[in-house]
Amino acid sequence: MTRRSFARSAAAGSLGVGLSQSAPLPTRRLGKIPFQASILGLGAQHLGNEDVPQATVDQVVREGIDQGINYIDTAPTYRLSEEKVGIALKGRRDRVFLVSKVQTLTKGDVLYQIRDSLRKLQTDHLDCVHIHNLSRDDRYPTLELALSDSGTLGGLREAKKQGMIKHIGLTSHLRPARVLPALETGEFELLMCTLNFVERYIYGFEEKVLPEARKRQIGVIAMKVLGGPAPGGARLASPADYETTLRYVWGLAGVSVAIIGFRTPAEMRQGLAAARAFRPLEPQQLSDAAARGKQMAAAWGPLRGPAV
Repeated sequence: MTRRSFARSAAAGSLGVGLSQSAPLPTRRLGKIPFQASILGLGAQHLGNEDVPQATVDQVVREGIDQGINYIDTAPTYRLSEEKVGIALKGRRDRVFLVSKVQTLTKGDVLYQIRDSLRKLQTDHLDCVHIHNLSRDDRYPTLELALSDSGTLGGLREAKKQGMIKHIGLTSHLRPARVLPALETGEFELLMCTLNFVERYIYGFEEKVLPEARKRQIGVIAMKVLGGPAPGGARLASPADYETTLRYVWGLAGVSVAIIGFRTPAEMRQGLAAARAFRPLEPQQLSDAAARGKQMAAAWGPLRGPAV
């Protein structure tokens, strides 16, 4: 399949950039969690870079919330992200579902990391904290320890008991099979994983993990929907790929939110337009996306690490 024929297929379902900014942003329930989240979430990783001024962070966060985004994702490892988001959220904290992460194997360190995140984000609780990329065996050599009462999950359980967090989640970039034992504990309420029409044919979370998440009514958050960074922008930044990957991800059963790591207000407005105009891919468009996705997957390879 050629890029030109793929672009023609995508153009048949154009995003409609001229859609009014006053149109409501679609929302979906977060699995069993009684919260209606905007289908577009604000990923705050890039906002934490040292070269991004606080004024830009304020504009992205505040304009995003005013336009209907109510799901914000950050992490302690995203440089200055938590501090900057905490400042930008002043007066708006109660309007968002705020998520951060931990990446340590010990219960005590988990509680320390969460308290530090609360301080930086200037809030008394987090709506969810994820175990950050549970599929990394260098970070979590044994799942048994990570999921034990004295390990990472034990720390999150204690933080929830103390009221520091409301819900427990996990993220996974690779090795989807590593997610299943965690879901089987019955203690995870959100899952954030790599989802796009290319990496379906590299990691395959769609077939290997999403059915279990749906069965357990675990809310699914899609990340890396634009394929991650590449020279000059995201891997799936062309107009045809951008539209296709978002329509593909939002069309997956069980997906509540697609996270995009905005760098500028303009990037956020592009995402807002896509969310307001969303409709699932038609069968022929899905077929075209699959053909192109397989071609690109062969070229990309396992860019995030092993698939098994």
